[in-house]
Amino acid sequence: MVMLAMNISRLRIKHKVANGDGNNKVITKAVRAHMNSLEHILPFTFLLYVLQNQAVSETIFFVLAFGFLGIRLLQSYSMLNSKFKLRQITAASTYVFELCGCALVLINSVG
Repeated sequence: MVMLAMNISRLRIKHKVANGDGNNKVITKAVRAHMNSLEHILPFTFLLYVLQNQAVSETIFFVLAFGFLGIRLLQSYSMLNSKFKLRQITAASTYVFELCGCALVLINSVG
């Protein structure tokens, strides 16, 4: 997240844009990549917190946490570098990880 934010600042300095994106497509893409990461990482972090408190197995927790991190890194890369097919795959994978996390929370709440 910090690297994506720093990238926005770097681009704003380079293109002399004080606020917003200045109608610059490169800055717009960088802002969107940062916000897309934020809108998925925050809720998933909360899911991981709940799962940790439910004492889910370390292996499952590890796979969810690091798998999601890898997918989100690839998602950011695909957004910044216009890799549309990779972006589709990583978006779908993000949803799968989120749904799995929600399902595990529900299963552990009932069981």
